[in-house]
Amino acid sequence: MSLSQPIDDLALAALKRRCRRTQERVYRQYSQPAWMLAVKLSGCEARAWDAVQSAFVLAFERIGQLRQAEQFGFWLRRILVNQVMDQHRRQATEQPEIEESGAARDHDSALDLERAFAKLEALDRQVVWLHDAEGMKHAEIAELAGQTVSWSKSRLARAREKLRNQLTAGESPARSMEHG
Repeated sequence: MSLSQPIDDLALAALKRRCRRTQERVYRQYSQPAWMLAVKLSGCEARAWDAVQSAFVLAFERIGQLRQAEQFGFWLRRILVNQVMDQHRRQATEQPEIEESGAARDHDSALDLERAFAKLEALDRQVVWLHDAEGMKHAEIAELAGQTVSWSKSRLARAREKLRNQLTAGESPARSMEHG
């Protein structure tokens, strides 16, 4: 299941009537992909759940604004991204939490990338994820952030450069010798 999955017209009508059963069904259907997106954007599981809960409350309160049932997933994603960005604005002085496992550092490139991604500033992480993973256009990202398209493009370029630098700097001498 993904956030791009539509709901049908009957479900939208039931949501507009504030049908609890339909709200619960829609929540069960979309909460996991919404949480996964929120974790990637926020870097913190607890904040992700807060954003997801807030997004669903807002979505159910504002469901009357949605005209086409097939747009529900995209509409919910936009609300969720706004919630995560609002959290970031409220907690601008906090650094993102990085969960470490205590196990010996695994040099697998996917884990290296995940760690480097988690170390990015929240806005950098959000722009990279929205553009590269969610496929959003710079204009959409800029609109969500209340910024210009050039801001989104430069933020993405700088974030990618930070990722490259972290991945290059993270290569251990032993690992370098393996490749040389």
